[in-house]
Amino acid sequence: MKTNTAILSIVLAAALGSSALARNAAAQDLFVPADLGVADYEYKVSEGDFNFKRSLAKAPVNEWAYQTDFSRVDTQQVIRENQDVVYASAVVDVSEGATFTVPEGPVYHVIQIIDLQNYIIDVIYPGESRTVTPDDLTYGNHVFLNQRIAAFPEDEGGIDAALKHREGATIEAASAKPYETPDIVVSPELLEKVRLSIIADIEAGKVPDNSVVNGTPYNTTPEGHLFGTAYGWGGLGLEDAAYMPIAMKARSENGNPVPSSVTFEAPELDAARNGFWSVTTYNDEGWLAEDKAAISNTEAVPNDDGTYTINFNSPGSPNNLTTPSPFTALLRVYAPASEESIKSYMAGPGAKLVIK
Repeated sequence: MKTNTAILSIVLAAALGSSALARNAAAQDLFVPADLGVADYEYKVSEGDFNFKRSLAKAPVNEWAYQTDFSRVDTQQVIRENQDVVYASAVVDVSEGATFTVPEGPVYHVIQIIDLQNYIIDVIYPGESRTVTPDDLTYGNHVFLNQRIAAFPEDEGGIDAALKHREGATIEAASAKPYETPDIVVSPELLEKVRLSIIADIEAGKVPDNSVVNGTPYNTTPEGHLFGTAYGWGGLGLEDAAYMPIAMKARSENGNPVPSSVTFEAPELDAARNGFWSVTTYNDEGWLAEDKAAISNTEAVPNDDGTYTINFNSPGSPNNLTTPSPFTALLRVYAPASEESIKSYMAGPGAKLVIK
């Protein structure tokens, strides 16, 4: 296995310095994988292995596993998927180099390149290409590609046009070595215990800064990256997207959810990158529980003052979503106007989001 020594040294220093991280986490009453005898990097590689194999079950190395519609309960590929884009994934051997290209186009369309530890190598937009080698990775010789594309406007062909257009996104790999599960991968049972323990801290509002959860070893923190890996593996970095868990004060009676809602100011978007926002609901483990689980700015009806109210389990109300009980919800902003504007939003209106 060939890896970038400089990158790997940073990652291993954070992961193997688990005692210091554990002391820091203990001061904040945070769970860390070391609490269950697992090193940070072992946990991250195990989550990567889980997601790599989900894609490989649908398509072999170096080939796209295409979804043909927005994500549904039976077709979702990674935790906390969006329902406003159509996904495709691929596991690609980059041991001898591979080049990825996104064609020019009129809608939101990206290929996100992720390594086995859930670090982002790059995000490429329409008209861009990127060549990746093992020196770009922190572990292993394969990457996960997460391709997202929004539907074309209905008068331009809608989702069918998007499905055809995305075929122009190419993978050119110089080798096709099979992916093999690393020896350090933990059991599925232990993986789930670690994941749910981290998520419990997130849902308890213990995340200190969710602007440092997705990205590279250089722009994330060890704790933040653990949060991102557990709560939304494959998530984009702040310059490309923001993910804001919505605080929950919704109630249930006799196991059924009571009608609830959240009202918020809309974030600024980058029109040049075809940005959009959406609110998506999940079950308490982070998976889509309804085939219609999201609403975006392309369909939501604003209030008279320009804010938006999203209703939950309120049949007949505008912008209504049906959810399980209990449920979680996420405000996602793809292609924000700027990193500065979304940071300001996250510290202001985004910090006040609550479903009640």
